[in-house]
Amino acid sequence: MAQRSISKEALVNTARSEGPPRAASRAPKTPRLERIVFRTSRLLDFVGQRELTAQIGHAVPEWPLVVLKECVDNGIDCCEEAGIAPVIAIEVSTAAQRAAITVSDNGPGIAADTVAGILDYSVRVSSREAYVSPTRGAQGNALKTVVAMPYALDGDRGVVDIVSRGTAHHIVFAVDRIRQEPRISHTQAAASVKNGTSVTVSWPDSACSILASAKARFLQIAEDFVWFNPHLALRLRWDGELCCSAEPSTPDWKKWKPSDPTSAHWYDEARLERYLAAHLARAQDLGRDRPLREIVAEFRGLSSSAKQKAVAEKSGTARLSLAEFLGNGETIDHAGLTRLLAAMQHHSRPPGTRDLGTIGREHLLARFTACGVQPETFKYRRVAGIGDNGVPVVIETAFGWCPDAEPVRRIVAGVNWSVALGNPFRSFGRDGEGLEALLNQQRAGRAEPIVVVAHLASPRVEFSDRGKTALVL
Repeated sequence: MAQRSISKEALVNTARSEGPPRAASRAPKTPRLERIVFRTSRLLDFVGQRELTAQIGHAVPEWPLVVLKECVDNGIDCCEEAGIAPVIAIEVSTAAQRAAITVSDNGPGIAADTVAGILDYSVRVSSREAYVSPTRGAQGNALKTVVAMPYALDGDRGVVDIVSRGTAHHIVFAVDRIRQEPRISHTQAAASVKNGTSVTVSWPDSACSILASAKARFLQIAEDFVWFNPHLALRLRWDGELCCSAEPSTPDWKKWKPSDPTSAHWYDEARLERYLAAHLARAQDLGRDRPLREIVAEFRGLSSSAKQKAVAEKSGTARLSLAEFLGNGETIDHAGLTRLLAAMQHHSRPPGTRDLGTIGREHLLARFTACGVQPETFKYRRVAGIGDNGVPVVIETAFGWCPDAEPVRRIVAGVNWSVALGNPFRSFGRDGEGLEALLNQQRAGRAEPIVVVAHLASPRVEFSDRGKTALVL
């Protein structure tokens, strides 16, 4: 196709008709924002529902259960440390202006400086976290979250009262809204109660529906503690009505106690480093150092001078202080840690599965019978052994059928004598199936009137979440 020709005159006429070129319009200049780097306190992690949920590991509707679990765990632990059969009393009120959860124990009580440490939200305070042992908790922030909980629910202020060792601690939790960090009022007064500890969490009126809705699970979890602790006496009143009353089946029941020396055989190098570093940090806070030999003496089977000397000679740590061994935190001698751990394990005997303790068939049978299970359908099994990591494990399971009960399956699950708020046995076996999948395969679904108990005891357990609801097996 031939191109169309344009004459020179046509181009000139077109240019004339368009006129001179217009000046390009300029847009107004946009001001430039200089961003400032603001500093926000990490303590904000405890003041909102979303932030506190991340710390707790459980959603807001489960917070009443969290208060119950953490306070009962602490109460039983304190009693066991003192060699006392635990007695736990629980009071719940849902009345307007007076809604609260109170958990009391008969232990030796919480010291005033421990309460002060709980209120310091810049640090973790725990007598469990650095130790490797079969304890009920080890994260070091449980009571901190409980104290912050009423504020997070109310959004304005929260109140918690702790009575222990003749002192009543009144704690009002609020927030500096400028710096977005806790502002805590802590007042103390004399109290007539000398023994035990009582923790009262005032429940905001705006969240009373959450407390009321949690009643059924709250009552079951409280009762479940009795299943795992044969030495426990427990009473629970809800709005004045006695809903649970249980006496201990074995008041002198024996198990590994929090006050029992931990074993070198339960540690690996990383855990031993954490344990020694925690001791050094505390010693530095107190302005002193400690001989490494003193720390070694605290381990099970190494309390004698002869054993301590043998460990020092074998590991090459004779006359070293804790700071010298750890290099004051600047350089860690990992080869030295390996030698020390090997020497401690060589000169001590590993604890066996019997040292952990057993809930026992007779105690569980009594609990099953009390809730309507036909005794002839009761099945119990205990499996104990040493894991691949050299750590003892005891697993107890039980099953029963209660045909006269409502067609609802009940699972009582826990780890180290503490009740789980969910099913912690979500994955095990070669195929990764969990407890619920296994029950469904055995035609023991949610609508079956059965009771299933699963409990694991071990000095080294790992959870995949903060809420301690899913075991890593």
